Amino acid sequence: MRLEEQLPNYTVNHLEQLVRLCGGPGPEGTRKEFLVRYVVEHLTTPASLEEIWQRLDTLSQKALAHAYHNGGELDEEAFVAQYGARPRRRGHGYWYSYDRELLPLDLFIYRGQLPRELMLLLAPLVPPPDKFQLEGLVEEPEKLEIDGETLPLLRANTERAGLHDLEMYLRLYEQGMISRSTTSRLLTPKSVRTLLENLLEGDFLPHEERVKPKDTIRPFGLSVFAEESGLVSDRYSSKLSDEGEALVRHQDVEALLYAFETWTSDGDFDELSRITAIKGQNAKRTHLTLPASRREGIIEALSWCPEGVWIPISDFYRALKIWHFDFELDLSDYSGLYIGDSTYGRLDGSGRKGWAVAKGLYVNAVLWEYLGTVGALDLLYLPPEDAVLNHEYYGAFAEYYSLYDGLAYFRINPLGAYLLGQAGEYVPSQPLDAPLFSIDPTLLLTLKDPDALTPSLRNQLGQCALEQDREHYRLDTQQVLNALESGSKLEHIAQFLSQRNEGSLPVQVTDWLEEIEDNIRAFKSAGTAVLVKVRSRELLDLAVEDPVLSTFAKALEGRTLAIRANRENAFRERLKELGYLLSP
Repeated sequence: MRLEEQLPNYTVNHLEQLVRLCGGPGPEGTRKEFLVRYVVEHLTTPASLEEIWQRLDTLSQKALAHAYHNGGELDEEAFVAQYGARPRRRGHGYWYSYDRELLPLDLFIYRGQLPRELMLLLAPLVPPPDKFQLEGLVEEPEKLEIDGETLPLLRANTERAGLHDLEMYLRLYEQGMISRSTTSRLLTPKSVRTLLENLLEGDFLPHEERVKPKDTIRPFGLSVFAEESGLVSDRYSSKLSDEGEALVRHQDVEALLYAFETWTSDGDFDELSRITAIKGQNAKRTHLTLPASRREGIIEALSWCPEGVWIPISDFYRALKIWHFDFELDLSDYSGLYIGDSTYGRLDGSGRKGWAVAKGLYVNAVLWEYLGTVGALDLLYLPPEDAVLNHEYYGAFAEYYSLYDGLAYFRINPLGAYLLGQAGEYVPSQPLDAPLFSIDPTLLLTLKDPDALTPSLRNQLGQCALEQDREHYRLDTQQVLNALESGSKLEHIAQFLSQRNEGSLPVQVTDWLEEIEDNIRAFKSAGTAVLVKVRSRELLDLAVEDPVLSTFAKALEGRTLAIRANRENAFRERLKELGYLLSP
């Protein structure tokens, strides 16, 4: 865009105003081409341009510097987020008027852009960009003031629980105890109950006894993350991917990092669907952006945030705009997204409040349901019913907009710093494979600390031992056989016992494992068979003596023939050759 292309679009009245802003009086007469030439000459002459620059107020100078360092674009949302006010110019804001008087900044900004020739000439005038850096609180805030009421904040330190719960989910999935609806992809109610019973610290919010899958946070987030990140091979089997296996068997955080990056850039589940108050998401005129395109910007912005301090969620919203990680939800000319009323609650022109409800809650869902659930972010929050979020704007149509209304602060913990690329390695607060028990020659297992027995560890112990009392388990062959029959592998059970035992396993335990390995090979299924009842002994003799039938038909008691299931058709064909038919 060039000056000479934009200025002829102004009326003579407006061009005269621009002339005065240049220091006028300007040329005689009102011919548009003379006025345009005057403005262009003054703005493209370094000396007069510097004089005009010096007459600008401080906020206008910052606006020009912002546009200059942003490739020529004045992003007013980002500018307001950083400086708290809009620069004064005619063509901005809701109260735009064609007859409104032009202001000094209108000399430089045309349709939100700096002309190309001004970009070059402003280089020696504009200061370096003002850097914006988030600063969090070292001390944990304990309360929040809302409408004059002091409310205590709930806290979730997620690092340990996140790793545990993701591993627990994958174990239950592998054992066939987790299933989803074939139509909605949601966990079944039974799976949700199973998962809630095995989470290290339960869900973020309390639930009634009969909880719907969509009303959970941790179970829902674990299910979506495991599938979208590729930790499970596919949604129709109970197999884990190689990364899922590495995470479960070896607590390999590199596998988690790979899964995290896959979820960030490739996952197609739309977290917007979790903001239940936003309607019109499936309307024909709604054209939502790709979830991964929004998610990548949020994750990149997080990687710019400081680790180990409590960051207000409102400050993170500002950072998204200032760092130019803001995103679009709907690409439609007139968005079909709305809250409450489809006419008065539309979200496409709703300014700051609409941003907080639509994009803000979308950000909350990503931070809370996924990064909080897998253990990357610690959280401070209110129950959603206590977080009054712009209900006066959209009407008190419901108790709250989403489960994530109450997110107030988050903190990037060591696991989060590793996943976000802020740390080269992850050092857990406590060893992931520390000794858990000791096993004596009688196969009695004694826990070193019964309180350290998490649901995941209890699940693993249950595959090979029976509980005797709070401190003792006994290795049990039947438990192992039941686990193997359900799809577990003996090598994984042996690996668990070896890794978590204090010292080397007693020879009696290794002998026991070898005996089980030998015994499970003693009997092998030879496939299924078809049983055929024969009318008489003579016909039975005919079948077993026939040179063809005798190769795959064996006589049993009571005039019964047994045929391998895969040879049934051959049996039928030979019977027809002999003049007989196999009846149902």
